[in-house]
Amino acid sequence: MVSATPLVVLGEVRTCLLPSAAALTRAEAGELLALMPGRAVRWRERPGTLGVSPVTAVGVDCDLPLGDRSARIVGTVATNASLTGGRVLQSSAHTRILRAQERRRQTWSHYISRKGVAEVITRIPERETAGNGFAEGYLAGPPRAEHLDLASISERLLTRVRADPQLDQNPPVQAGTTRLRWAARIGGSAGPAASLHMDDDTVRSVRLILRDESDIAAAQRFCEDLAAHDWLLTVLADALDEADRFPLHTRERMDILAPALEHLAGLWMPGAHTPPALRALWKEFQNEPGFNKQWTTLVGRLRDNIAVATLYMLRHNVAVSEW
Repeated sequence: MVSATPLVVLGEVRTCLLPSAAALTRAEAGELLALMPGRAVRWRERPGTLGVSPVTAVGVDCDLPLGDRSARIVGTVATNASLTGGRVLQSSAHTRILRAQERRRQTWSHYISRKGVAEVITRIPERETAGNGFAEGYLAGPPRAEHLDLASISERLLTRVRADPQLDQNPPVQAGTTRLRWAARIGGSAGPAASLHMDDDTVRSVRLILRDESDIAAAQRFCEDLAAHDWLLTVLADALDEADRFPLHTRERMDILAPALEHLAGLWMPGAHTPPALRALWKEFQNEPGFNKQWTTLVGRLRDNIAVATLYMLRHNVAVSEW
């Protein structure tokens, strides 16, 4: 038997633009995300489309950093892919870290029957110390070769989906991939709470406190929703920076800005796909770092740049073909 309440839940979300010239329809998205034969793809139509693949499991037998040492874990990592608005592709990997009742490795049948659960089979401190230690160890930086590597697991799934033959590999916007790593602990009355840290240009870390174990699935979806909107902010900011390399009224500049406005502006719906239990967390992110304010500013700059270039074209009788 294993304690039902996890010490910590660790996850990773990778977000990118689907490599397709057109947004996928529901039928096309269902075909893309059908990772397991006979398992249905979950679908939401309102307020914006969201397709979620069946959950698959990846076996792990590795170490997890814990302060100045490591603990051995054995179990599985749950993975899935999702598509938002027919455009934003994500791969997600997470696992619940539980203390094993017996400090010895079981047969694989013991672990594979539970997707997304890994047991610690070495001696560790009490719950609070171990949970905090695992969370901080995981979020501290790149894992060593012997450590749990959710980044590689998530990247393999993303690469698999992006290489699907039905995708034409011709996205309308040039955009990179971002990573969001997250760690969630059960805090009872202390939750729900979340903090976001921008580690670098493409990597973010989120620390979550949940009220109880039933909120774990909602935490994963919240992190995926947060990752998608952080990616949108990153892509628009990068597009504006790239466009600034060219003169104001050039075709090169408009070839960057116009597709970003056309294909991405309508995808901004923070909290729309976050379960009600954790939707209130978005209020904090609206205040700090001010997601909506930043998005409104970026979209305003895009529209202003396009409007100025259009006015220039009209005043100087520049043909569209010359632009």
